[in-house]
Amino acid sequence: MNVKQFVNKAIYLISVPLAVGLFMELLVYAQTGGHLVSSVLDLRNLVRDLGVTAVIAFALSLNLGSGRFDLSLGAQRLVATIIGGNIAVSLGFNGIGLLIMAILMGLLAGFGVGMVFSVFRVPPVILGLGMAMIYESLAFAGSDGKGLQLFGVPDIEMLVNPNFTLLVLGLGTLFVFILFTFTKFRYEMQAMRGSQKIAKTSGINVFRHVVICYTLAGGLVAISGVFSASFTGALAPMLGMTSNSAVIAMTFPMFLGTYLARRTNIAVGIISASLTIKLFGIGMVALKVSNSLNTVINMLVFIGFLAFLANERIPALRRRQRARIKEAKEKRIELESVTNVGRL
Repeated sequence: MNVKQFVNKAIYLISVPLAVGLFMELLVYAQTGGHLVSSVLDLRNLVRDLGVTAVIAFALSLNLGSGRFDLSLGAQRLVATIIGGNIAVSLGFNGIGLLIMAILMGLLAGFGVGMVFSVFRVPPVILGLGMAMIYESLAFAGSDGKGLQLFGVPDIEMLVNPNFTLLVLGLGTLFVFILFTFTKFRYEMQAMRGSQKIAKTSGINVFRHVVICYTLAGGLVAISGVFSASFTGALAPMLGMTSNSAVIAMTFPMFLGTYLARRTNIAVGIISASLTIKLFGIGMVALKVSNSLNTVINMLVFIGFLAFLANERIPALRRRQRARIKEAKEKRIELESVTNVGRL
């Protein structure tokens, strides 16, 4: 890729959140006289939400990109953060140790789901439901229903530092960028998206690839769990599949990021999409839109975007169809003229 292509891609990725941010800034200023980001606290919240959103979207892209929707991701996030976090706190680890312990537990939780899928060949949706209930129960029982409490825990202040959040997010983005750019995982993922049967016939170990996807996704969602727990001071256990709500809410940035990644890498595409959606959300809050109405607006925009994705090729198909019809008519007229000349 030459310098011109790199600059064009960078401008393309920056322009999307910049356009949304500028639009929301003008709207907020016109309605309230204030600004989209008016304080350091707003900036800190933006960095925090960006980190949580992006790493969950990364995790979703690993499986959803191949047609598998892992409904246990929220429970993996829960059990990794609560169990791993409590182990780290009991051992006296600092913030980095707590994060590493949670990631290890997340990798283990994801590996467990991937192995069950590979051994028993359970459909992904059914598997996700079952494993979610198991992991939610483990998180509840493993913490005696208390979850993870970080109030008063020493040496974890770094977890709420925006610079540390950006550092972890940068490392996570770099990891996903390398994974989808310079490793054979990228080619295996592309083959799996086309047809798993063909990918298997071509020599790809499909189930090994699936286990890797589930494992890495578990580690990524664990990062988001630690960030959420550190910013709120606690993470409560959940039952009845409620843990998955935090993950499902991130499907919009994942799909938008995948769309933006057509001109670049999935990692930077998701970062751009996550920042875009977070700026839009901050604008809704600044406009004093209620949570329920905000959710409705976001879902309507999401559904509209999905409708666009489903129909974006129709205009091109119709243009090609009209071109073929026009060409056929011209050939028919030419043939008729030649036939008429022959008769004369």
